Amino acid sequence: MSADNWAVCPKCKDTKKNVAEKAYGKVPQSEYLNILADVAGYEKAEVLREDYEIGINELGVFYVSYECRCDRCGFKFNFNHTENGMEHG
Repeated sequence: MSADNWAVCPKCKDTKKNVAEKAYGKVPQSEYLNILADVAGYEKAEVLREDYEIGINELGVFYVSYECRCDRCGFKFNFNHTENGMEHG
């Protein structure tokens, strides 16, 4: 499996948004605007590495394998599925 894609980490994005929500009305306006700018910039940061494969092997077994991980916050997700493709037609 190799790195096929880089995406925005949902956990990091949620954490940034929570910081902004908690800061609203509690910090000076200039500091709050900086926090919002940080959130907006992060929504474009692709730090989540996604690796995946999909195919069918020589025995007719269909497979899907997906893994992602974020080195910033430690978020991870894995999904694997196999199915005998010869039984489907």
